[in-house]
Amino acid sequence: MPSRLRITPLRPQHLDELAAALRHPAVYEHIGGEVPSAAEFHLALERALVGPPPGGGQRWFNYLVRHADSRTVLGRLEATVVGRVAEVAFLFAPGIWGNGYASEGLAWLHEELRREAGDVDFWATTLPANRRCQALLRRAGYVEVPAAVAPALQSYDAGDLVFHRAGLPGAAGGTA
Repeated sequence: MPSRLRITPLRPQHLDELAAALRHPAVYEHIGGEVPSAAEFHLALERALVGPPPGGGQRWFNYLVRHADSRTVLGRLEATVVGRVAEVAFLFAPGIWGNGYASEGLAWLHEELRREAGDVDFWATTLPANRRCQALLRRAGYVEVPAAVAPALQSYDAGDLVFHRAGLPGAAGGTA
């Protein structure tokens, strides 16, 4: 079945369209509260596009997600890879939530990271109140694990839930 998504590396010229899709209170409810100004939004993503500081062993992956037919910006996918740890995240416009686009995007990201980074384990964090994210991660084969067994995750804040998916093709769940 053909993909409904067109996923490309995120570029500076995408930031205005992405800001229009993502600068919404519902998006920021579970990732920091306040909707950033357009300038703050652009600056944060421009920093992400520069890439990680040298010497840290990190690789950053940032992608723009569009609807394949309409070319409408739906959201973004991202990952930080350090060794065998791939920490993933996704943000999608609230108007398209519940249509499976984030699930399809996350499945694509898993395959892309396998191609680019090899045999990695996938990790994600979320606030306990973000039930939609938790449900999506579970559908994608992630299992909730105690934070104490997780590697050092950049997105982890005290109180977050931690999810893990084994990285071997076809494998899901497990613990580190």
